[in-house]
Amino acid sequence: MDGAAPVSITSCQTTQVNLRYLFFTFLKIGCVSFGGYMALVVLVQKIMVDKDEVLDNDVILDSVTVASLLPGPLAVNIVAYIGYHLKGKAGALISMLGVLLPACTLMLLLSWLYFSYSYRIEWALIMQYVAATVSAIILSAGLQLFKKEISKNYVKALLCVCTIVIVSLINSYLVTILLILVGAIAGLFIGDGKQKGVSKFNIFKSKLRFNVNTTSVLISLLLINEGLFISGIFKNLNNVLLKIGVVFSGISISLFGGGYVMIPIMQSLFVNELHWLSAQEFIDTIAFSQATPGPILVSSTFIGYKLAGVFGAILATIAMFAPSAILMIVVSKLFKKNKNHAVVKAMIGGIKVVVIGLIISSAFKILLQQHITWVFGIIAVVSLILSFKYKVNPVYLIIASITLGVITKLYLI
Repeated sequence: MDGAAPVSITSCQTTQVNLRYLFFTFLKIGCVSFGGYMALVVLVQKIMVDKDEVLDNDVILDSVTVASLLPGPLAVNIVAYIGYHLKGKAGALISMLGVLLPACTLMLLLSWLYFSYSYRIEWALIMQYVAATVSAIILSAGLQLFKKEISKNYVKALLCVCTIVIVSLINSYLVTILLILVGAIAGLFIGDGKQKGVSKFNIFKSKLRFNVNTTSVLISLLLINEGLFISGIFKNLNNVLLKIGVVFSGISISLFGGGYVMIPIMQSLFVNELHWLSAQEFIDTIAFSQATPGPILVSSTFIGYKLAGVFGAILATIAMFAPSAILMIVVSKLFKKNKNHAVVKAMIGGIKVVVIGLIISSAFKILLQQHITWVFGIIAVVSLILSFKYKVNPVYLIIASITLGVITKLYLI
């Protein structure tokens, strides 16, 4: 893969995009990205599109589309796509480091406290209002995208509403993929008629502009590793670090549909087969990963720490997130090279409608999973108004909700 992926940035850019900007922007986002990958997507949209104006909404939607079709942790894959879009391989690496550093650092601290002192933290009360704020922020972003991309097209609006209803009722990755395919087909018939003067679709004959030898080696290594993982040969390895690398990288490129899909598989693997964790330890690591910002698969940091200390935690984290990100970058180059063809552009237009529906439905799903009280409801409504109407930075809203939770725990309970 070549080191640069120069892609045009929105013409109204007001902030210089460099590696420093990417690191500190994603570090800030990583500190408050509670609520799953859609919450992270919305934070990126609010900060990098609306506030800093260094991205277009199209890039955000494209990243969700590609990430949804590939294996791996969705949130980190999306960040890798955006970082690579802006500053090439270095941008992808720095962006991933920034967004993962807060969650992994906190998880590492919790792991040390947990295994050294059997330390427990009652997160539920502290985090009780975060879901209200996160769902409001996601809904605000979804409504803004709906207003901009869909509202004047009744066919698109119908497809979006159908997506919201179906995803809200049926929690299945296969259903999500099916809806994306339906969106692609629908896009061929509901285009806006603006696709003119685009290039020929030459996906098979065009030469890919990256180092084929490097890419071939990386893909070959991933395939060999996946063979070791799926076949179970890794169980015969004696070196614990090698085993950590094979297992977590195998999970990385076997995972479709997000971390929650992988939880029962990981439980079976780590508790029942490998005996790396007790049943209670697995429950605790999932609880910790849900209470910390970032993807749920930062649980890999906890497991790696138990097996081999700090180095094991770092190795497990890299193995969990790096392989799928590499695959994401390889595929994104092919995607970008052909996305301006009329047929592809029309299909992407339909997929974006479905993605907007997925964003809105994720807000409803977060709400429905909570115990809703009148305080919770007020916080959700106020957050929605502040985010949608007054464009308040979502970072401040999330920090405020956490602060309110701390006050509630300390003084009202």
